[in-house]
Amino acid sequence: MESQGERGNGPPRRDGPRFALTYIGGCPLDRRTTLPMLPWLVAEIRRRGERGDCGPAVQPREVQLVLSPPLVRCVPASSGGSAAVFIFEHTAQRISRFVHNSNDLTYFAYLLRGQPDNPEADMSCHVFKAGDPNQVPEVISSIRQVSKSALKEDTKPKQEAEEAFYNSQKFEVLYCGKVTVGHKKAPSTLVDDCIDKFRQHEVERKRLRLLNGQRGSTDGAPVEFLMGAEGDPLRGAFPECILEDSGFEEPQEFRARCSSLAGSLQNKPGEGVLLNPARRRHASAPNHVQPSDADKNRTMLFQVGRFEVNLISPDSKTVVLEKNFKDISSCCQGIKQTDHLGFICRDQAESGPRQYVCYVFQCASESLVDEVMLTLKQAFSTAATLQSNKTPIQLCEACPMHDLHKLCERIEGLYPPRAKLAIQKYLSQLTDNEQAEIFERVQRLKPVSDQEENELVILHVRQLCETKQKSHLHIGEAPQVKASAAGDGAASSSRFKLDILKNKARTSLTSSLENIFARVGPTLRSWRGGSLFSVDSLLKTSAFIFHKSEFKICFPRVLSVDVLWVCRALDHRELLPLSPRHLDSSLDPLGRLPLPSTGDPPTGERPNKTAADYRALWKTAIRQQILLLRMEKENQRLEASRDELHIRKMKLNYQEVGQCSKDEQAFWERKLTAPGRTTVPQDKEEMYRALCQGVPKSRRGEVWLLLSHQHRLRHRLPQRHHAPDTAYHDLLKQLTAQQHAILVDLGRTFPTHQYFSAQLGAGQLSLYNLLKAYSLLDTEVGYCQGISFVAGVLLLHMSEEQAFDMLKFLMYDLGIRRQFRPDMVSLQVQMYQLSRLLHDYHRELYNHFEEHEICPSLYAAPWFLTLFASQFPLNFVSRIFDFVFAQGTEVIFKVALCLLSSHEGEIVECDSFESIVDFLKTTLPTLTQTQMEQTIAKVMEMDISKQLHTYEVEYHVLQDEMIEAGPLPDDSDRLDKLEKTNTQLKKQNMDLLEKLQVEEGENKTYIAMNFSIFITFRATS
Repeated sequence: MESQGERGNGPPRRDGPRFALTYIGGCPLDRRTTLPMLPWLVAEIRRRGERGDCGPAVQPREVQLVLSPPLVRCVPASSGGSAAVFIFEHTAQRISRFVHNSNDLTYFAYLLRGQPDNPEADMSCHVFKAGDPNQVPEVISSIRQVSKSALKEDTKPKQEAEEAFYNSQKFEVLYCGKVTVGHKKAPSTLVDDCIDKFRQHEVERKRLRLLNGQRGSTDGAPVEFLMGAEGDPLRGAFPECILEDSGFEEPQEFRARCSSLAGSLQNKPGEGVLLNPARRRHASAPNHVQPSDADKNRTMLFQVGRFEVNLISPDSKTVVLEKNFKDISSCCQGIKQTDHLGFICRDQAESGPRQYVCYVFQCASESLVDEVMLTLKQAFSTAATLQSNKTPIQLCEACPMHDLHKLCERIEGLYPPRAKLAIQKYLSQLTDNEQAEIFERVQRLKPVSDQEENELVILHVRQLCETKQKSHLHIGEAPQVKASAAGDGAASSSRFKLDILKNKARTSLTSSLENIFARVGPTLRSWRGGSLFSVDSLLKTSAFIFHKSEFKICFPRVLSVDVLWVCRALDHRELLPLSPRHLDSSLDPLGRLPLPSTGDPPTGERPNKTAADYRALWKTAIRQQILLLRMEKENQRLEASRDELHIRKMKLNYQEVGQCSKDEQAFWERKLTAPGRTTVPQDKEEMYRALCQGVPKSRRGEVWLLLSHQHRLRHRLPQRHHAPDTAYHDLLKQLTAQQHAILVDLGRTFPTHQYFSAQLGAGQLSLYNLLKAYSLLDTEVGYCQGISFVAGVLLLHMSEEQAFDMLKFLMYDLGIRRQFRPDMVSLQVQMYQLSRLLHDYHRELYNHFEEHEICPSLYAAPWFLTLFASQFPLNFVSRIFDFVFAQGTEVIFKVALCLLSSHEGEIVECDSFESIVDFLKTTLPTLTQTQMEQTIAKVMEMDISKQLHTYEVEYHVLQDEMIEAGPLPDDSDRLDKLEKTNTQLKKQNMDLLEKLQVEEGENKTYIAMNFSIFITFRATS
């Protein structure tokens, strides 16, 4: 609704920048809305504006976004741009989040906080569309500048609790193991005792391996020991095989994560359990591994989130451990082993007095352990404060909105079919009526794709969670019901408790059935050598197999015929006997009730079944289970293949610079499949001509590998210049001291690319692995900021190991690592070479830079350090990498010179230092497709190798002359020399004055004599 602006209530504000946009719409939000929910809200608002089926229809309208510090006004375009009439206005400081759609870069949105003086006020979200994608960053940057300027005027800026609420700290740790303890408070020497026991077990297991011929037969036997005083026993359990444990339901699910990260299983709020008990492992699988097992990578990212501590595996890209703060009783640091720490928490898998477990970790240094302990202490205090009555936004682990937050961060970054499966698992926790209602509403809107269906489901789930949140009682909060509404409140509370009890009963039944069939497992394995099925896995398998053909939204209760037979047997108290032999056909093994005939309705008569009948039933069940397992494996294989194709498509989501013809594609296909391509030198000129014609982006990574092999065949590096020969996976098992710098830069590397945008998603974790491995390999360079962009481009075109090998090739074989050395001498030489190129080939541009005191390092240093990847489009950067692999770092100078020369006119028109720098950093990188192709064409024709060599020699000669000249004298010596010189000059000046006076006297005498002679001559004449 448009409002008339008030006048005369203060000094007139001067309007700032204006942006012509399309206002898509907005909606109020619950105060507990978090960042992972925003993309789904934006999709809901867009759908409402386009179709009007998600609520009241709102027609998009052309507007102008006016920035009038400290206000942001949305003004109708029809009003002529007058700020007096506006759709809405608010202060810039109320904007808490921006959302920039990675699929359609023209859309953006921002989240608006409630009124500062009303903590109970809801938030809101506004969605806009720009005509040009390049306009969106400018709008966002301008709004932030307005907010910063207003913040400077505020003498006491207030930090909002929800801003820091989801900011998490991440540390790299080495998972050492766990011990079961009898008390929640740990003795001071607990960590040291655990480490000693781990080492003793390691030595003992190595000895047993040697005795058994290294068969590893002792790995499967659990080893227990007692530690501490007699009254305080501790039972040790050595480090588990976290990464290869089959207990994880989704080991291959590449999930995106935000700061408060949920586990890969659908735990109920408040449950913090280790994920490996979720599925029973095969009896022959090792239950324990040792801390120094060379076959396992136990380095993890230890994340302190909102309400929980998460352990993230960079290898499997999953959360392998999640513990809520309320389950953690104490944290401790080692006394002797000061680089180790541990925490004690409840273990839901344990029963009896020993219900606490201590997890032990190792850090890179003692200072890092201190930082982790301090972070945990602050996180516990913050969580306690936020859950107190004084906190404006109350949340607990059981809040429906918190469940929705965890669901949204689970599916963030997943492509639609896999996100749909995660949503289905969440829906299975709802009541029957809630599931049916959501199913009916979604089907009524007739979604045409998985993505559209997911958006609609999330919409209705959000509405349901907001409704349940209003009547939700937080953990530890006493129910307060007013007398006037006691009946309604009691009924609502009773229904809510009933739903909780139903879910618990359903979980308890599934767990009981798991235990029943687990008892049958050893007998069946000895009988048929097969694998006993579990009801839970059977349900999930059947639902996964048939969900596409039967329903748009499939709930896990959609079963096959075999599973319906099992459920019917359970409903009629007909349970399979515990053994296929020695049967007593008259008794039910559990309930000891009469057994009805299979498939017949239950009656009061006892069935007449023989042992052969039961044996036939068991054979049929086993055959069907084997078939289901085969189908499940095939589904997993197809799903993994689909995941790989989707990720590859996501990585290569850019438009190629120049089209690669079919002939060139066939040429590269022959080269990439030719035998001996890595050992036999190929025709260099032929490959370069083909490279100039183009490279298919689907094979670009393989082409880079081929070019690197060919370069290594022609150029043999001296042994002292070779990269250390350490395997990639061995490097990943170590801890790096530069973890903080790497973790900070993960979010800054290609932040708008879908593969790297998700916080601690598959892309960021792969990038972390690559940067960490190189920092450990090259100790002299370690990690520098520019390396992350180079590594990111490589990861988009190949696997982690291949990218690591290519990073070594670029850094060592092509010598790029020299510019990352601490002295950065190589970068200084490159800046001098670029300056000399401008001086010799573009004198006017060079003089313009000199006039405004702009040196090449001011604008070109990021180009050389990141190979143009930090500022320029990915398709242009990928084409530059093609030529870098073929010709080396000379290509960087060619591209820089071509870019500057093609924009020489625009740069010369900039008449100030700020305008020139702004043009070079913001305008110049926004190249069109035509400009990219023209630049690459110029690069292919240019040859400046001789000039670069000459300039390099010239630079070193100048450096040698400066060194030979010696150091400059100090100030006292210079002052003495100046005083002596001044004295000498004064003396010379006095001598000259005396000589001048003598000369003037002689001149006067000479003039007087001439005058007298002239008078005498006139008198005589």
